[in-house]
Amino acid sequence: MSGNRVSPRLRKFLGQRLRTLRKQRGWSQRALGRHSGLSGKFIGEVERGEKSISVDSLYGVSRALKVPLRTLTDAPSDRTPVPSEDAEKLLAFLVQHRAPGDLRKVYGVLRTLFRRNQTR
Repeated sequence: MSGNRVSPRLRKFLGQRLRTLRKQRGWSQRALGRHSGLSGKFIGEVERGEKSISVDSLYGVSRALKVPLRTLTDAPSDRTPVPSEDAEKLLAFLVQHRAPGDLRKVYGVLRTLFRRNQTR
């Protein structure tokens, strides 16, 4: 990364993470904008990786989504692939109507699986 510019890869990662969390709540871009004090248009631009978002605005989004700020900002390593939009849609569909306890179990299984794969 040069200077103060955010890399396109990081913007895309953040946008996809934001979109996934928004869709998990069943909100439109306009609804998230309303809850966070931003415009729906801007939310869309951030989700597509077209615009950067300030820390203040990102904090407002995290509060609206009721997630810790780090949920949005934990950046991927250089080896972490950015998920495709199809994979994101599939994951959002799979978790949409699941109980929180079930999601925690799935998360634990996936974490264990991916940890094992990294050591190979």
